[in-house]
Amino acid sequence: MTPDIILEDTPTPSEPLLRLLKSHLPHSLPVLRRLQFALNFSGGRTPHTHVLYAHYPGDDTNDTKGGHFAAGCVDLSRGPETQLWIYSSLEHAANNNNHSKPDAMLRDGYSPIIKADDAEEERALTLVLAILRRIKAVAAAASTSNSGSDDVHDGNEGGNRTGEGAPDILVGSLHETVRQGLLARGVRMSKAPAVGPEVDWEFCGKWLFRVEDFPVPPAEGRHEEGLPEGMRWDRVRKEDVGVVLARTSIKRKELDDGTPIAWAFMGDIMESLGLDGTLMTLHVEEEYRQRGLAKALACKLMREHLQDYGDDCWGAADVFVENHKSQALCRSIGGKNSWTLSW
Repeated sequence: MTPDIILEDTPTPSEPLLRLLKSHLPHSLPVLRRLQFALNFSGGRTPHTHVLYAHYPGDDTNDTKGGHFAAGCVDLSRGPETQLWIYSSLEHAANNNNHSKPDAMLRDGYSPIIKADDAEEERALTLVLAILRRIKAVAAAASTSNSGSDDVHDGNEGGNRTGEGAPDILVGSLHETVRQGLLARGVRMSKAPAVGPEVDWEFCGKWLFRVEDFPVPPAEGRHEEGLPEGMRWDRVRKEDVGVVLARTSIKRKELDDGTPIAWAFMGDIMESLGLDGTLMTLHVEEEYRQRGLAKALACKLMREHLQDYGDDCWGAADVFVENHKSQALCRSIGGKNSWTLSW
């Protein structure tokens, strides 16, 4: 018999839900940051934003970790970008019981799955499944009401579906424990569109940072907050986006003074801050590498802008298991590889 579940669906997160997620930090960080973005930033939410919170009667403890719950933020209009972030209290137990060395997690491709008590795992994942069923209903309603409209995207422009009437939805920062549990319960998943056919599944390590642990830049030879002579800090402007995008495949030419030589983003490349507060893009032009710019840039960005989300001082980066240079950078600024995830 399926236990009773309370499922809340609101356009913005309630204060009790935010407090509950904060009590589960740092494990709840991806969903908490996404909800803080919805509250604190222009464009952080749309008419299609749904904040979902599932729990059992009597388990709604708000400020404690006593009962299981699941929380998510879904916005189908964000497609083909990430549309769903979800957190299960099962992640808290899995991370606390995982005593493997962080570096081993990256070398092996994924962290060992610490299996919870079967009854507890079933109880926790039943809440996640309730949220997924609600999202499926939201997607079906959106598909019907927006037939012929471009207002809502299903995240798969090619039209591929996981099942009849069920659009593919891009999930971000999905904890491996939750992914494995959902697969075991028949949830169908496919790789993110950017993952090539030669890869079965692409894993990332969740690197966590504390602002107070960031190294202090040396003052000698630095004229502006850790920068060498002749360089200055600035925000990426709209007219700079072409330069950023060109570094992937477009041949570049000589550029005048004032052109960016290093940049980093917490999320979407079109915004200085992103949906979940994660350090996602960091690039230094080749001729300016080996000068400590990447390290200085990452620290400055998180030190100054994590407070725009909240006051907990947690930063994060999702680093692919094969990206050893980025892992080394994260380690150099005090980062710790804490769990395995995928998109």
